[in-house]
Amino acid sequence: MRIERYPDVDLDRLPTDPRPPDRWQDRAACFGVDPNVFFPVSEEDAAPALAFCAVCRIREECLAWALRNGERYGVWGGLTEQQRRRLQRRVA
Repeated sequence: MRIERYPDVDLDRLPTDPRPPDRWQDRAACFGVDPNVFFPVSEEDAAPALAFCAVCRIREECLAWALRNGERYGVWGGLTEQQRRRLQRRVA
């Protein structure tokens, strides 16, 4: 199911039982990047983090982990905190 507000997020493609980050983070586009990049002060400051996510080959796993585990802070799987909250409200 695609969510019209997030056309690049296909919930049907997300892993149903994502592995924890220590199993995949070394393959992520953000590996080795300062973690502070992924915890921006505002939504407007999230662009650098989102750029890494846009080219990441494990983005779906990262997003699935964040959604399943209720990650409240930071950019995960190409979505900001607010975007993940909106997405979760739409599918709940």
